Amino acid sequence: MGIDRATVVDSIGMAHLMADRIPVFSRFASLGVSERYNRMIFVILKSKEQVDGAIDVIQEVVGDLSKPRTGVVCVIPVERALGLDEKLDSH
Repeated sequence: MGIDRATVVDSIGMAHLMADRIPVFSRFASLGVSERYNRMIFVILKSKEQVDGAIDVIQEVVGDLSKPRTGVVCVIPVERALGLDEKLDSH
């Protein structure tokens, strides 16, 4: 698909973070949340076809995103990106 780079960020859900810091919220951490740590993947794509293809691949790996606790995909337009390969830099 031509997607050759992304940034992966470790993250933690709000319920777990609050449970660690505020004892009264400790019960929220066990309310059906199976994973304590998550990964967020950021990638800048140039075309709608790449976006659609990436979403297809994500769903092949994690399952149907319409199902609960599968994952979240957000598509946000990037107004400007600098420091990328010349073919991806936008002005």
